[in-house]
Amino acid sequence: MTKLSRLTKLAFAPEATSGTYLAPSFGLPFDKADYEDVITELRDESYRNNDTVLQGLYPGAAHSTWSIDVLAYPDLMGHWLRAMIGPDTVTAGVSTTLAAAVAATGAVSISTTASIPAGSTIRIGTGTLAEYAITGAPTGAGPYTIPITSPTGGLTKTHLSGATVVSASTHTFKQDGGAAKRTFSLSVNDTTNAVRGYSWATLSDLALKIDPKGAVSCSLQFVAMPGVEQADFTPSYVDQPPILGWQWAMTNAGAASTRGLTLDYTIKRAVEPVHGSTGVQAPREIFAGALTSEFSYSAVFENRVDLELYERYRQMPTVATLTQPVHLGGCSLALTMSKSGYTKGTRDLSNAYVQAAFSGSGIYNATDGGAIAAELKNFVTAPY
Repeated sequence: MTKLSRLTKLAFAPEATSGTYLAPSFGLPFDKADYEDVITELRDESYRNNDTVLQGLYPGAAHSTWSIDVLAYPDLMGHWLRAMIGPDTVTAGVSTTLAAAVAATGAVSISTTASIPAGSTIRIGTGTLAEYAITGAPTGAGPYTIPITSPTGGLTKTHLSGATVVSASTHTFKQDGGAAKRTFSLSVNDTTNAVRGYSWATLSDLALKIDPKGAVSCSLQFVAMPGVEQADFTPSYVDQPPILGWQWAMTNAGAASTRGLTLDYTIKRAVEPVHGSTGVQAPREIFAGALTSEFSYSAVFENRVDLELYERYRQMPTVATLTQPVHLGGCSLALTMSKSGYTKGTRDLSNAYVQAAFSGSGIYNATDGGAIAAELKNFVTAPY
């Protein structure tokens, strides 16, 4: 019987040991996904006194490939940044609870058992009861009174005493050639109840698309071990809005810019399944090489500032920062190339207004510790 694609279950777990399968920890909400067990075709075309070329066909070395398109959900983004760029240095936010209930909507302060620094973005409650706010200067010696400075009308929900209150954590991802690469176990039930697990899934391509007219999206490409039958699972999905394109702020040519129309990043590592003398069809390991970071940027062409980055080969910082308003979660993502080179500049006169398209690359620099660095603020307190 024909199956409904929307009933597919796809999930993943960060591996403690690369190649050792783990049952899923996180559901993976996707817009598009395809995968293949790649088996090398070995052909016997020997001469055997007949007029046929193919005399035999045999299975060679095997691995798998995955291509998955997902929206940029803040809690999931950290996994992809850790796998592609490098280790996460986390500055954990405050985790506390309400010392008193919020009995009515419109509250302009809360009482907590631990202090929270002024200017913090906080999440009160969990699941459907969660809401987000920005705090003012705390007072008291415990319990602490925490003013709510945003939303301006105060809190929009009521909360029980003891409800969790967490301030945002900051995750900084930088390259480290000596650190182990993050790998994943991917699990899928493709509606046929043939549940398969794919270990040592190594991210080879991370493409981010930023367009103010849409949600920020990620295209992920993995190389993994061949699929192995596993137990069925029930995925648990994130309950948060994705980062949206209109939340994008651009800095290049030494200043903030409102000219940006679209920005696409392509971050890659050459990933190779290494087949050794193991006596098995699957790879000995999956190896990830060095990183490259490229971008494509389209902009309103109202002056020559962007174009001179190309014409003069001025290698200046390029920074894209996306910040959710507090009512949409208050998370943020910043992608920084402290040294970037613009390698192409094209002017387009065919639209209603003049536009320009640029290509460029991130260049190694000591500030980023590589070609690109990322800072993610969300409510995950542990390092990725």
